[in-house]
Amino acid sequence: MIGAIADDFTGATDVAVAMRRRGLRTVLYFGLPPQGSEPPEHDAVVIALKTRTIPKADAVARSLRALRWLRAHGAARQVYFKYCSTFDSTRDGNIGPVLDALADAMDVPLVAMTPSSPEHGRTQYNGYLFVGDVLLGESHMRDHPLTPMTDSYLPRLLEAQSAYRSGVVTLGQVRGHAVEQRLAELREHGVRYVFVDALEDSDLEVSGRALAGARLVAGAAGLAGGLAAAHARAEGGEPPAPDPFGPAAVLAGSCSARTLEQVAVMIEAGRPAYRLDALADRDPASLARGALAWYDRLPPGTGAPLIYSSLEPVALRRVQQALGTERSAGILEQALGAVARGLVERGVTRVISAGGRDLGRRGERARRAGRRDRRGGGARRAVDPHPERFLAAAEVRQLRRARPAAGGVPMTFENERLSIVAAARSLFARGLTHGSTGNLSVRVGDRVLVTPPPAPAWARSRPPTCR
Repeated sequence: MIGAIADDFTGATDVAVAMRRRGLRTVLYFGLPPQGSEPPEHDAVVIALKTRTIPKADAVARSLRALRWLRAHGAARQVYFKYCSTFDSTRDGNIGPVLDALADAMDVPLVAMTPSSPEHGRTQYNGYLFVGDVLLGESHMRDHPLTPMTDSYLPRLLEAQSAYRSGVVTLGQVRGHAVEQRLAELREHGVRYVFVDALEDSDLEVSGRALAGARLVAGAAGLAGGLAAAHARAEGGEPPAPDPFGPAAVLAGSCSARTLEQVAVMIEAGRPAYRLDALADRDPASLARGALAWYDRLPPGTGAPLIYSSLEPVALRRVQQALGTERSAGILEQALGAVARGLVERGVTRVISAGGRDLGRRGERARRAGRRDRRGGGARRAVDPHPERFLAAAEVRQLRRARPAAGGVPMTFENERLSIVAAARSLFARGLTHGSTGNLSVRVGDRVLVTPPPAPAWARSRPPTCR
């Protein structure tokens, strides 16, 4: 059995889906499994924790409890620690401390890993992590409110939060099928953590075959899929799960720049949208009832609607100041969870979520990623005997800001404002502009967005006004 420990719910569902796609029967637990619980027949078990940004001592303790449960239930063959494909962490952790604790507990001298996930636009080259076509440290993650990622070199990021050295397996060594040889060399030189380059899914499959016998591996969903493919090929798994079908809905609780962009794209494209407003109604159950009543009034054939609580930074701070950070987050998490349950009860079989933390916790603790059940609909079925659908809280894939072209999504002012800010911050951070020099502009339809002076002020703080 393969056992996976994920540092958040969204990442856990990504891993579960990646494994099931490759033919492994996969069980997903939201939170630590209850005492005495026994999973059904399976090839892989994924435990979804919420340890990414909690105090590192708590993150380590919860991860070790998950490890003990997995080992007690047969996960002696391989354990996979899943972290975010943008390596979300700080100098204090929590990736390094959790990896140190897991490796020590399992007495593992070397751990190979990669956050590369080409499907989601994350790739690793020469140890540097790219988000799309830009370095991690120059991407939208640079200004993340909880885990700002200002560096792009993975060994340096991990060594800042771990007591051990890190190294790299280059792309040439991967494609030359020299992964195992390079790992052995690095181990002899006292390296404990090794980042393996990958630009394409085929690179991850090569690494997956090379690491199929490793006791502890780490990374994003991409490498988990490569490992699952290697195990399925060796042992013969079930046919991959078919693509899900049926009524769909989109839930968004994240306030990241990327999610805000996706929300803007959906609204600009004319999708029905409903915002959960914690200042207008502080009762989670009442918020959810209002959203579901709105959903019930939508005409048939509308397409996947959007229900969201995502806010841009200024509005988010207003809510947090009025209600408190923890309280406001709790209200919206509970409301989104209730909305998710209500949508499934109304026959929605495909739920895409961006953040929201508790979207996956629908009252039941365990789910099995599998083929359609006999009732039809979703591509995943519940472990328990109730015929409810598995809520796949998978991260919304990046929506490209396509210029007006066949099948593309038209540009929006909000999208382009965010793009200008990202470009300007990158230029300023690299010393390519100074003082109040320079302006940036972009044409959107028959209008033009132009940045106002002084450049450094707006480059660091707010989107440009429209002139």
